[in-house]
Amino acid sequence: MIGALYSGLTGLRTHQAKVNIIGNNLANINTTGFKKSRVIFRETFAQTLKGGVAATGQRGATNPNQVGAGVQISSIDVNHKNGSPQITDVATDLMVRGKGMFVLGAPDAAQVDPNSKGVAASSNSVKVFTRAGNFGIDTNGDMMYRPNGYRVMGWNADSATGLVDSSKPVGKINFPFSKSIAKSTGFVEYMGNLDTRAGQAELTEGGGTGIKTYDLPADSQLSTGAHRIIVKRDPADPESGNLVASLDGGPDVAIPGADQAVTLQDPSGNGITLSFGENLNSGIASINVVSAVHKSTIGVYDGVGQRHDVELTFTKQKDTDNTWTWAATGATDVEADGVSGSGLVRFNGDSGAFEFVTPAEPTVTIKPKGDGKDLTFDLQFGNLTQFASTSDAMASRQDGVGPGTLTSFSIGADGTINGIFSNGISRSIAQVALADIPNPEGLNTIQDSMFAVSPSSGAPSYIAAGGRNMGEISSGALEMSNVDLTEEFTDLITTERGFQANSRIITTSDSILQEALGLKR
Repeated sequence: MIGALYSGLTGLRTHQAKVNIIGNNLANINTTGFKKSRVIFRETFAQTLKGGVAATGQRGATNPNQVGAGVQISSIDVNHKNGSPQITDVATDLMVRGKGMFVLGAPDAAQVDPNSKGVAASSNSVKVFTRAGNFGIDTNGDMMYRPNGYRVMGWNADSATGLVDSSKPVGKINFPFSKSIAKSTGFVEYMGNLDTRAGQAELTEGGGTGIKTYDLPADSQLSTGAHRIIVKRDPADPESGNLVASLDGGPDVAIPGADQAVTLQDPSGNGITLSFGENLNSGIASINVVSAVHKSTIGVYDGVGQRHDVELTFTKQKDTDNTWTWAATGATDVEADGVSGSGLVRFNGDSGAFEFVTPAEPTVTIKPKGDGKDLTFDLQFGNLTQFASTSDAMASRQDGVGPGTLTSFSIGADGTINGIFSNGISRSIAQVALADIPNPEGLNTIQDSMFAVSPSSGAPSYIAAGGRNMGEISSGALEMSNVDLTEEFTDLITTERGFQANSRIITTSDSILQEALGLKR
């Protein structure tokens, strides 16, 4: 009977432990990232009354006679199957869809590694793991685990390029809210028109001059803009019918006849040579001189976001129809010789685009005053045209921007955090890491739905989401507990019945002992 009592006692103890596990599961049914546990029992053999005997030629084999000594706990396992998702629409709430666990680091050096027996360690050396992704951002811009302030680990992007190197060791993720980010200019694209008439004078008939033909050379000494030609009878001999012409109030010059060259000068001595046609009448005509020079100014940015104004001057070449020179000059914020860049371009009438003659790949270099870094950017003239219309070429686009601060962000399926800055820059700022645990069931369960490595769990590997069969990350959602009410209540019923049965063993054994003791009376 004593053996039966102890067997019943072990049954009560193990079933009580199972009730504790079930109770803990049910208590954490709404705990984010909680993983339920289960109890595995195993029997205990304590006494062999008779051993087994092998068969002989005279008789068969006999089985052993053994009396068990009850039950004991074989293992308490943690079930790491995925829990159900809960949509939160909070950008920093993350959930892993599939394999992998978030990596957390201690919030400061005073934190203690749960596996180090009280020895303090740095934030980069203490790493624990969780499926609960209720993260936030602290006042330092660090991404942290809300329940206890542990830092979320991953890889920060290069501040200059925005590239993430996931082969580097993981560290705490930081949002650069307090930092300004700029982008230096890499190219400037020009659009618009360069007047094919540049450097020429254009005669417009008016006032009844009756001009039939005219010939205007490209080499005009007149300033740009409108000028006036007056054709009238010769004041010295009005009866002769001869005509004279003057330019902008300059001296009268006789017109000898059709298609004969006449040079007209204004009061300052600037002039132009013209050929008049037949059947001239007195009147007024105008000349419009198109400038051979066109200028356009653009603001570009260096690596620290400093703006520099650069003026590009286009000059039409004499005696050519389609060739222009360009030269860059700087504003007052650069050194006297701090802007360099010039070249020759030609308009291809067949393709309808400008082609670089020299250099083949034009660039402009700026040397700012002080200790600013030199800036070199490319020029693009592919959208420039050359028609007989006013020059309006200007810089339409450049890729540099001034300083801007982080205003918003989004987190992609691979854990990449993409930041949007006030200057319009969109760039990666970090990437959340996932841990690949060889044996997740071997992890030690600690507080706040976190786990720590153990000798049986194996060493973790840190991988980006979506790589090497790792799960993907969903932003704006959380993984809830994987506790199933139906399973837990069913398990609770069977556990309760087992506890009652083992209680009955004890009471029955006690009754038998009482009866045995009563035989002496």
